[in-house]
Amino acid sequence: MARRKLFKFRLSKKQKRRFSVFLMIGLCVWGGFWLFHQPPHPLRTRPKLRPIPATHLRREHPKIAFVIDDIGAHNKLTQELISLDPRATYAILPLLPYSRFFGELGRQHHADVILHLPLDTVLDKVPGPGLIVSNMPDEDIVDMLRRDLNSVPNHIGANNHMGSKGTADRRVMKLILEEFKKDHLFFLDSYTSRSSVVAEVAREVGVPYATRGSFLDNVDKKQAILDAIKLLEQTARERGTAIAIGHYRKNTLEVLRTEIPRLEAEGFEIVRLKDLIQKTRP
Repeated sequence: MARRKLFKFRLSKKQKRRFSVFLMIGLCVWGGFWLFHQPPHPLRTRPKLRPIPATHLRREHPKIAFVIDDIGAHNKLTQELISLDPRATYAILPLLPYSRFFGELGRQHHADVILHLPLDTVLDKVPGPGLIVSNMPDEDIVDMLRRDLNSVPNHIGANNHMGSKGTADRRVMKLILEEFKKDHLFFLDSYTSRSSVVAEVAREVGVPYATRGSFLDNVDKKQAILDAIKLLEQTARERGTAIAIGHYRKNTLEVLRTEIPRLEAEGFEIVRLKDLIQKTRP
């Protein structure tokens, strides 16, 4: 008995070719879908790193160091100065009536002490006792420097008092910084001259150094000092650090007594000068 055919139609050759093409396309699509939806092999893939939320990123606080220059001639502002301790460095002039007094006061109140070293100026002014001038012989420069250092106890470094000529004199600065290296001292360039060679010679000799960022009280008025502190804030935010120099004056000390807590409340870190000193290779 003959079998009955289930389908009573036949595909033409053209229809067979089309069917084969459609079948192949379908298999490719299904194969691709299956391949890309398989779980990754644990040995062939890296774990995906989740982005850290911005609130978890560590942000450094801008750092500011304050230096008070010209200390030593009198002690009329002692309490105002103490009110800043230890958030201000005492820069003490040598061989003055209160040079030793303030050197000891800094130690007692945990404030850093540096020598405020009088150096030669282009205007031939006399900054005060202990002055080092560019036409001194080498041995006289070293002798005067030693006398200046000895008159300010507890010093850990120095910065220049005036010195627009002295800091630009390579011979003078090399003699001074070579002595500093022996005593493990640092030097802060008050940057009274754009021709200063302090940074270059300090790197050459191997003495830690820093450069002043701004003066706070070129104008001895409270509003001018407040304006200078606003500029200081901007510098600290842009660079991450800033060193500001003020002077042993009533207006300056009174403004800093209120502004330093405000700066800290707004996220600035008030640090010691030595924390911003740039180390050099020996």
